[in-house]
Amino acid sequence: MDYELVIIGGGAAGFAGAMRAMDFGKRTLIIEKNKIGGAALFNGALSSKTWWELAKDFDKIFLTDRGYIVENYKFSYQEFRNIVSQAVAERQAQMLRQIEYHHQRGLLDVEYGEAEFLSPHTLRVKPREGQPYTVEAAYFLLATGSRPRLLPHLPVDGKRIFTSDHIDQLEDFPPNLLIVGSGVIGCEFATIFSTFPRVQVTMIEKAERILPYEDPDISQVVMQNLAECNVRFFTEAQLGELRLGDDGVNYTVLQGGKAYKEFASHVLLAIGRIPNVEGLGLERIGVKREESGHVITQATQTTVPHIFAAGDLDAHKAGFVNVAEQEARHAVERMFGRVKRPLDYDHLSWIMFLRPEVAGVGMNELQAREAGYAYRAVRYNYDLTARGIAMRTRRSFFKLITTDEPDPYILGCRAVGPQASTIIGMVALMIHFSRRVSDLCSILQPHPALTEGVQECARALLGEAIFKPELHTE
Repeated sequence: MDYELVIIGGGAAGFAGAMRAMDFGKRTLIIEKNKIGGAALFNGALSSKTWWELAKDFDKIFLTDRGYIVENYKFSYQEFRNIVSQAVAERQAQMLRQIEYHHQRGLLDVEYGEAEFLSPHTLRVKPREGQPYTVEAAYFLLATGSRPRLLPHLPVDGKRIFTSDHIDQLEDFPPNLLIVGSGVIGCEFATIFSTFPRVQVTMIEKAERILPYEDPDISQVVMQNLAECNVRFFTEAQLGELRLGDDGVNYTVLQGGKAYKEFASHVLLAIGRIPNVEGLGLERIGVKREESGHVITQATQTTVPHIFAAGDLDAHKAGFVNVAEQEARHAVERMFGRVKRPLDYDHLSWIMFLRPEVAGVGMNELQAREAGYAYRAVRYNYDLTARGIAMRTRRSFFKLITTDEPDPYILGCRAVGPQASTIIGMVALMIHFSRRVSDLCSILQPHPALTEGVQECARALLGEAIFKPELHTE
């Protein structure tokens, strides 16, 4: 065999899998079609979140309840974009530095190009430069990621009509932006762009509310805050006719039996993502897929035992970088007999970079009902904590979902507000180690800190809160 492991895809999953293979001293080849870092780095997790951080910082100049007023401010789309590019370049440089180190050790090679299975252990590699060649390996990891889903009648040109893959190609803020879809990606870009005074945002969602897979109380807060930034919503609606002109896009919104004629300078399509599986030759070697194209796996192992998959190729797992990395590491551990513990998704944590920040772990109320749980849920506002008051928070809250028993187990948690992502990790640990609500109540939290709010939320569930939420309703 030429290699002990070949990884197809050099994004978050592929890189994490390669680094785990380096821990074991396994000779590995990464085949990457575009850039090391993949969509998560260039079009997703890092780039869009850097945009969000910049927008969040910029938003502070409009505050009028902090004892200051900012006048005569200036801002530049090009300067913002340069900062995002710098952040992406820094992260990629870290990845390339590690790759080069292991390449010098003779353990890791990278080929930029495409690959296709000729047989279960043989790939045909088509490099960007040079002639195609074949390579054999004992194991393979599929980590090709995903791409934005398109609509057949929508002519995406990357300029007027674009997806999240094209954000870095914009030359300036879109003055009138239509976003089709209101899932995480759509809402994140609505949050970013609506922060800037030059931008008007309109969203179209076929469901009855934005973020339809989250609980209504979370959707309501996000929608209310976006509306205050002049974001318009068409819910239970769909995009009708669309005509691309020299100065923008004329389109029709179909809602409630009516047709509304609208105009946008730009259109962002954000209706989900689909797996990159074309051209890999998976059907030739017996790797089974679902109708959606997603690869069928069992704990990352495909229907061909020496071929594994991680990240967005699996339809049953959320498309998060942390999941992709964990799955890739687990896959490599399985290949080489180094598994320490099984994969566990019950304590999966995630962040939505919205206005305000939203983070969660485990189940929400909708999922608890669908799973058949008799559950309890309690909310506790940020402004019942000293730190929340100091931060002048509004419409921010914690929510715990637990089993229905005297000292319940935690099924899930949501935090909606500043620093939500740093708070949720504590609850993830509680779920992972099957600790009860009373354990959360007894932790000595720092003061003043927002984590006290999660603890008070747990106490409120047991009727033991210091500040009783029912006495402080708005």
